[in-house]
Amino acid sequence: MPQNLPGFGAIHNNFSQNGTVGWNRIVSPSVVNMANITVSRLSMHRTSENSFSNDIVSQLGITGIGFGGEGAFGAPWFNVQGYSGMGDTYIATPMHAWDTILEARDTLSWQVGRHSLKFGGSYRNFIWPMWGFFQNRGYYQFTNGFTTRTATNDGTGSALASFLLGLPAVKQRQAGIPQMQLRQWYADAFVQDSFQLSRNTTIQLGLRYEYMSPLKDIRYANTNLVFKDGVPFVFIGGQQGFPEGLNYSSKLNFAPRTGISHNIPRLGLVFHAAFGIFFTPVDMNTWCNQRHNVPYVFPETQQSDNFTPAAGIVASHFNFAPAVLGTTTVSFAAFELNAPPQYIEQWSGSIEKSLGSETTLEVGYLGSHGLHLQRSHLINNAAPGPGAIGPRRPFKTLSFLPGMVLPSGITIANTTFPVSGINLLENSAQSWYDAGYVNIRRRFSRGWTFLANYTFAKNLSDAPDFRSPMFESAAPQDNSNLRAEKGLACDIRHRFSLSAVYDLSAWGKSGFVHQVTKGWRLSTIFQAQSGFPFTISVFGDTANAGTLLGENPIRANYTGQPIFGPGTHTATSWFNTAAFATPAAFTFGNVGRNTVYGPGRQTLDLALQREFVMTENIKLQLRAEAFNALNHTNLGTPNRFVNTPQFGTITETATPGREIQLGIRLSF
Repeated sequence: MPQNLPGFGAIHNNFSQNGTVGWNRIVSPSVVNMANITVSRLSMHRTSENSFSNDIVSQLGITGIGFGGEGAFGAPWFNVQGYSGMGDTYIATPMHAWDTILEARDTLSWQVGRHSLKFGGSYRNFIWPMWGFFQNRGYYQFTNGFTTRTATNDGTGSALASFLLGLPAVKQRQAGIPQMQLRQWYADAFVQDSFQLSRNTTIQLGLRYEYMSPLKDIRYANTNLVFKDGVPFVFIGGQQGFPEGLNYSSKLNFAPRTGISHNIPRLGLVFHAAFGIFFTPVDMNTWCNQRHNVPYVFPETQQSDNFTPAAGIVASHFNFAPAVLGTTTVSFAAFELNAPPQYIEQWSGSIEKSLGSETTLEVGYLGSHGLHLQRSHLINNAAPGPGAIGPRRPFKTLSFLPGMVLPSGITIANTTFPVSGINLLENSAQSWYDAGYVNIRRRFSRGWTFLANYTFAKNLSDAPDFRSPMFESAAPQDNSNLRAEKGLACDIRHRFSLSAVYDLSAWGKSGFVHQVTKGWRLSTIFQAQSGFPFTISVFGDTANAGTLLGENPIRANYTGQPIFGPGTHTATSWFNTAAFATPAAFTFGNVGRNTVYGPGRQTLDLALQREFVMTENIKLQLRAEAFNALNHTNLGTPNRFVNTPQFGTITETATPGREIQLGIRLSF
């Protein structure tokens, strides 16, 4: 898998296995029970092209990085403003994981008069051993700030010059070997009643309960933060009464659901309405963060004032000193000890109208509200300003709680240690989604069927998705003003889709041509949508307030000029770049999250197939498929960093060109 320059590819080797045993039993004419046991396993192995063969870190003579032995050989990652990144990828490479889920599930269906009852539940056991690295070979970010004429955002300077001088604005490493042996179990149960209130009215009532235990490590010590009088302290899971899984799970996750359908036969109308609460599982990578904390791993960040290189970076360039607890300045990842459960409230309503015997028109509305969603809060960032960030941070040090027993094999100078960034994952964000839609369905009749949908929607949130942000930073710009993070989320305002199947008529009534052309079926899927929103940002922490690895949360300033106008909406100039400017040094920008929309997309996929009956039990299918059959160019997201030469241009496509696939399938 290519990553950037030749010679720095990544190798992904995944292997999935699944097995299921099911037992369905008809207990009586009105009672049916279905039970199954499932085992699934996913093995993931990620290495780089240089693993086991090319120790570039040693060849460069850089000290303090390159952990993991031969399997983690490779190059550091160099991120130079205005250029594509160079080196071996720094995210989860190398990594080896073996995920196993054991699941037992049972559902009982019982018809009692006008009640259709369902009872069920499931139990799952999750086994997750993993060995993986982040920044073990080092991460270095270079901006143009050190070589500007006035030591401000004056548009001068060269990040490449900073790279050649060996002066990174930010350098990061993780000293140590992150590994874990996580275990978890979760269970759920539900009861549901579909009650036919009258001949034309059906009511559905349901209640679901879910419990998810925290992930606990059965071999290695994990750490988290507890706050005492507003001051954070470090605790080790399982010691002094603290939970092994580092937080207390919610035991009150009851999720009611209700719905109603009413039919008016004489008008050919059906009304639907529903409401439900749906709990979202905690992202298990939340616990992965804790594997990158002291005492096992030292995540060290050294950050300069964006315009004046720190003395330590000038002296050490790419090198790091040996990691020692108590003297090495590290960042810290944490999550709430008593986090409220994340859940979605969802409601809908629709009207269906029959248009003849085969076609139905549906007009509907769907809304949802997400509560207690996870967000990143960098609680130890400083206010914007010049000079070193460390002395301006709210917390200069962190301390292990007295009496905590640290593992052996680490170098300890003091259990109080200097800290840089603290990334606290809080369940405090919200999201909002509203959509109106129109569906037209035609059931298969007289050789053809189709389904068409148009949706008009709006999606907002008051925080980026930390795990998978769209085209924005995963961290907030101003951590003392989280309200300013409210804006568009994954907002696809317009979307149209059409799927159709048509049985082609044969040519002639008999003979060779008839035999060749009969039995062919044409299928198509057409999709068109408006573009994704993205955030106009600044490359580098020009506010000098602190950030996370690889994140650029500082946003641009809006100048007041039109964003779109003559000559825009092209690959070379998607928007008017003069509408945005780099904010003054040591300030935040005033542009909101996701305020500019990127290009829309259109794709047409076609499939032509015919099935031949060889014998009573053997069938042969010929199939030809064309993806993006019209070879339409769907432009990717524009470069969104205001202080780079490529700002406003598009250099990649969002979808591949036309792809044709031929296949033969034998069924027996």
